[in-house]
Amino acid sequence: MPDDNSEFTGLPGRVQAELTRLRAERQMFTAEQDRLKAKLTDTEEELRAVTVDVTAMSSLRAELAEATERAAAVEERAAALREELDVANARATALEGDVLFARQQRDSMRAELLSAREERDSLRLALLDAELVLSAGVVEADILPGGEPSADRQRMLTAERVAAEMANELDATRRTLSWRVTAPLRLVRRRMNRP
Repeated sequence: MPDDNSEFTGLPGRVQAELTRLRAERQMFTAEQDRLKAKLTDTEEELRAVTVDVTAMSSLRAELAEATERAAAVEERAAALREELDVANARATALEGDVLFARQQRDSMRAELLSAREERDSLRLALLDAELVLSAGVVEADILPGGEPSADRQRMLTAERVAAEMANELDATRRTLSWRVTAPLRLVRRRMNRP
């Protein structure tokens, strides 16, 4: 490279010194300009990266908003399901109460039926006794003086009357809806009790 001062050799020393100083400043400014350009390039790259990050954050915010909406929808559905579960539990509790009441009624009806059967059997025996007495015929001894029946005859007449009442009551029981509804159960029970 030729000496830069060679073109200014005819100039006075002061001017040459000023020109040298100006050239040094220009080189310094050029170096500073290059440094600033490099810094600007780095800053632009950083800005692009930040822009990408901001775009990514915006995307993440949108995803977060969607996830929040989905979570709210899921929470609403869970609340609705909890309400449905509470209703179902209440229904189940009510049904358990109804089943318990029905079982108590069934047991009560079984006890009444057993009592009715025992009374029926007792009345049948009394009726058989009365039929035996009737088949034997009424003896004059059965009627007391004054035309009143004897105590045995009165018991027999009372037994006949009670037997007739019980037969009517048994017929009425058999005509009830509950008797007809439980008929299949009694049939199954009879078949299960057979040897």
